[in-house]
Amino acid sequence: MSNYSDVAILFDLDGTLVDSQDAEALAMQCFARQLGGTILAPDIHDLVTDRRMQEAIDMLCAHIGVNVPADAYPRVRQLAEYFLERRLRCVPGVDAALGRIDHPKFVVSNSPVDTIDDRLSRTKLLRHFPGAHFSAYEYRTWKPAPDLYLAAIQDLGLEPDAAIAVEDSRVGVQAAVEAGLRVYWYQPSFRGSNCWVGQVRLFGKMSALPTMLEGDLPLAAHRRRPLMVV
Repeated sequence: MSNYSDVAILFDLDGTLVDSQDAEALAMQCFARQLGGTILAPDIHDLVTDRRMQEAIDMLCAHIGVNVPADAYPRVRQLAEYFLERRLRCVPGVDAALGRIDHPKFVVSNSPVDTIDDRLSRTKLLRHFPGAHFSAYEYRTWKPAPDLYLAAIQDLGLEPDAAIAVEDSRVGVQAAVEAGLRVYWYQPSFRGSNCWVGQVRLFGKMSALPTMLEGDLPLAAHRRRPLMVV
C-alpha cells in the first residue's frame, strides 16, 4: 500500500487515541489488594503511564514490599481485561478529528501490536490506521528512548521535520523531541492558546488537531512522492 505524501502524523495510543490506562490502574490496585498491600491513585497512575505491564508490576510489588508472584502478569492482564470491557473508550473528539485529517496516520506505542489492534478495534478507530503499527515490542526499544520514533520515520522514509508526533505524556514527548520531531502534547486540562514552545505545541481539545495540522503541514506540500507503508 502506498500513499502520496511528504509527511506523516504519528500517534501514541493510550491517553492520546484511547483511554485504557484507567482500566489498567484499577487492575493494579486490585492486584495490590490481593497481595495484601495498598497504593494511592496518583502513585498507580505514575506506574502505568507509558510503562510495560511487567515493569509496572515489578514496581508495584517493590512499592508494597512483596516478591513478584510467578503468575503476576496473567493475573493483572485478566483483571485489566475485566475492567476494559466496561471502561475502554476513545479519547473525546478523536474519532471526528481523525476523519478530518487526510495525512497518513500511524500508531507509535509502547504497547504490543495485538494490544494496539485490539484497542483500536474496540473503539472503532482502526479504520483510520490502515498501515503498520510501530510497537516497542517489535523494535525492542521503549519510550522515553527516542529509538522507536527514529525507527518509525526511517521505515517510512521520512526526515524528522516531515513528521509530527501526537502524545499525552512526558515520557512520549521526551522520546519524540529527542528523535528530532515536532510534538503536539495533548493535555485535556489545558486552556491556553495552542502555541509552540520549542518543538512542543500544547493543546487541550482533539477538535483543534486538524486545524493545527493544516497550518503546520500545508496541504500543497503533502502530495509529492510515495510514502512507504510498511
